[in-house]
Amino acid sequence: MKSFKSIVVATDFSIDANNAVRRAALLAHEHGARLKLVHVLDPAGCKLLREWFSPRIDIDLKAAQARDSLRRFAIEIAGRYDVSATVEVVVGEPLEALMQASVHADLLVLGRRGRSRVRVLQLGGTVHRMLRISRRPVLVVKAPVDGAYRRVLVPVDFTATSDAAVQVATRLAVGSGVHAFHAIDPHRDAMLRSADVPGHIIREARLRRETGTLARMRRRAAGLGLDSTRLAFAVAHGHPAWTTLGQARELGADLIVAGRQGRSTLGQFLLGSVSRRLLAESGCDMLIVPRPRDEPAASIAAHDTFGPVFIPPG
Repeated sequence: MKSFKSIVVATDFSIDANNAVRRAALLAHEHGARLKLVHVLDPAGCKLLREWFSPRIDIDLKAAQARDSLRRFAIEIAGRYDVSATVEVVVGEPLEALMQASVHADLLVLGRRGRSRVRVLQLGGTVHRMLRISRRPVLVVKAPVDGAYRRVLVPVDFTATSDAAVQVATRLAVGSGVHAFHAIDPHRDAMLRSADVPGHIIREARLRRETGTLARMRRRAAGLGLDSTRLAFAVAHGHPAWTTLGQARELGADLIVAGRQGRSTLGQFLLGSVSRRLLAESGCDMLIVPRPRDEPAASIAAHDTFGPVFIPPG
């Protein structure tokens, strides 16, 4: 299975972004990966700052200051994580600059939001946009680093996208347990109850669905060549948001890995109540895995269970 060889992390020196740098450094240490620290200076944002605060502030001075800060971070990383990091300050529109800086990376790491309340400087907005279009996994760091990931939750829906999410989770979370989880649509039970089907028959049907779904999850993992000793499987009946949050709390998950079901579907989740609830209630890091390039778009619409995306509010 392909390993992570190159990790790029962006920082605007906010608390959230600095947590992302430290998480990226730990992952680079675990995987023996190259690490690059990137800071993006938006010329439009700097122009606004000149107009508002001081005409002497210019892009060259801010770039030099950012480069010094990145170098200090690199020294800290070398001492704490035994990782040699390269640094880069890029001047340009944040989304385009990050896309270019991470074009050869196996993983892009971002903090959940930026420090500034000025819209053009918000990393949160850039995070949202990166998740819509990135062709590589994007890790959104929401929590301070407290050692390696220990419990990783992966919602699955039997598509190639969720297969990719499980594979990436097992690659990323070295030495940790990976928990595959499927939310079963409760509407069938409701239909049986509305038809006055006896309770014991409904319970038997429910148990058969659970058993069959768990067996299907295990077969899917085996077909991917995954080590079953590193995987645990669970199902629950109910709305995807509530069941996933409940499962994350029960596990004490420190990372959720979710597949991204294409650009248009992602846009719908960004605006949907499921995404908002998950982001509001979950405090752990989230890794978003893009749809495999060879997965036909038709397969995305072939399910109606769960293809969640967890994106911090901007």
